[in-house]
Amino acid sequence: MRRSVTVAAVILVLVLAVGGGCEWANGRLVRKYQLQLLRVGSALAEEHWQAARRSAEQLSADWERESAVVQLWVNHGDTDAVTHALRGLVSAIALRDSLSALLFYGDCMENFAHLHHRDAFTLKNIL
Repeated sequence: MRRSVTVAAVILVLVLAVGGGCEWANGRLVRKYQLQLLRVGSALAEEHWQAARRSAEQLSADWERESAVVQLWVNHGDTDAVTHALRGLVSAIALRDSLSALLFYGDCMENFAHLHHRDAFTLKNIL
């Protein structure tokens, strides 16, 4: 009996530690990309297409490299939605299509926020 309680306590601590670590890493990752995305949005607002394109392409390339690791703890459908929105944003900026660029920009912000909130380390998501 004592051994079972000890094992259960150790497993609980491990689950809390791994869950907390994933939550911290996910939150940090999302904030990093949202800050980079804000730079793209600023350039779009000022119609600096070259700056927006460079920033969006860099953001997309960084995400492509990092998304494989992120998919270890985040649903693939959610990471794919981010990838799709980023590709659309880069394409819209390359075409200098303001409306589409703003729509994809909004999708990117929403999808990045969704990555963090969907898998947040809360009692609702654990149960």
